[in-house]
Amino acid sequence: MVFYAFALFLILIALLPLTQGTHWVIRGWDFIRVQTSFLQLLVIILIAVFAFPEATWEYIVAACLIATLLFQVYKVFPYSHYYPIRDKKPENPEKLQQISLLTSNVLQTNTDYDKLIKQVEEHQPDLLLVMETDKNWETGLKSLEENYPHIVPVPLDNFYGMHLYSKYELGDTQVNYLVEKDIPSIFTKVYYNHESFINLICVHPAPPSPTENETSEERDAELLIIGKAVRELESPVIVCGDLNDVVWSRVSRLFAKMTGLIDPRIGRGLFPTFHADHWYLRFPIDHLFHSEDVVVDKMKRLPHVGSDHYPMFFTFWLETEEIIEKPELDEETNEEIEERINEGLESAE
Repeated sequence: MVFYAFALFLILIALLPLTQGTHWVIRGWDFIRVQTSFLQLLVIILIAVFAFPEATWEYIVAACLIATLLFQVYKVFPYSHYYPIRDKKPENPEKLQQISLLTSNVLQTNTDYDKLIKQVEEHQPDLLLVMETDKNWETGLKSLEENYPHIVPVPLDNFYGMHLYSKYELGDTQVNYLVEKDIPSIFTKVYYNHESFINLICVHPAPPSPTENETSEERDAELLIIGKAVRELESPVIVCGDLNDVVWSRVSRLFAKMTGLIDPRIGRGLFPTFHADHWYLRFPIDHLFHSEDVVVDKMKRLPHVGSDHYPMFFTFWLETEEIIEKPELDEETNEEIEERINEGLESAE
């Protein structure tokens, strides 16, 4: 009986995120689909060995458990090495511009500045995005400014500060507060030569959780507002940061659908970045999405820097000769986007 009760619980939490509910109690189960898939498999084995179905209801529960396990595997399978990579290596990469980017949620209370500096010195990224940065972190990373003359500083003491460091000139830079008045995002153009640029958007919305926002409405609205902005931009485009969402969630997939941006995790692996201190409860929430004329070469999770997140390092080629068309959206999708944005803006008031 205990096995079947646990099976019913696992079935319920696998299906809850499919509802339209935005409360963290519902949305949170989306984050741990990998972990709950292993638990489902374990319970299926235990039922087969110790409590093989006899009654009709037991057969129904066991069948539903197997079905939800297959559903969860279907959701996360694209983020494995067994799925085709969407962005293929260009034929003549030596003729293309290559740029590198390192992103890291450093944890505001962390003071191991040297650990991050060591990673930067080792990998020498052209662009460095650090999140949860306050004035102490700004001072702690002061030595980087010699190699990164172009900086967008947004120091905050609310765990949502953000600093962007660039070896390249930046233009049309805006620090926006799209949904919540104390949570910034950075929009800028990175001029990797005198005329050519890449649009870079850096984001870190608040998650749905008992200690943050009660629902995912504000986070969802921010991602979709950014999605609408991406549709107005010329390619190439990169959106990166701690999105506080998993890539298989409804809103992340909606964001990819409306922008046409590619998630480089597809075919490469999960690269779970949070929580860095708990291997058994770790999921991918630090993301990079890119337009089709950006081709990822390397994607790597870097060693621990004292934060609750691992840093991520990317190198990519720019195929700026391509003309990228934005996806067409049907009326139902547009209505959902506007509805979610309005709900998020109302919740933030």
